[in-house]
Amino acid sequence: MKIVVADVAWEYYLYWQKQDRCSVERINKLIRETQRDPFSGVGKPEALKHALAGFWSRRITDEHRIVYRVDGDALQIAHLGFPY
Repeated sequence: MKIVVADVAWEYYLYWQKQDRCSVERINKLIRETQRDPFSGVGKPEALKHALAGFWSRRITDEHRIVYRVDGDALQIAHLGFPY
């Protein structure tokens, strides 16, 4: 599955690399898990509603999320960080 990362998500990823190595490892694990099975598994996947219908989120930490959607064979990462 191809990974497409939005600009804002990439900025957050670079921020996490500088600030918290454990969170980067967790993000990488969540991305690998999402590639395997986008709708179940680690991080308590949750379908989002209303304006974000079609997107899913997984927990990076108690307060931070990865927001993504699957479009064909592409995993589109829209956000990494504070709640959407």
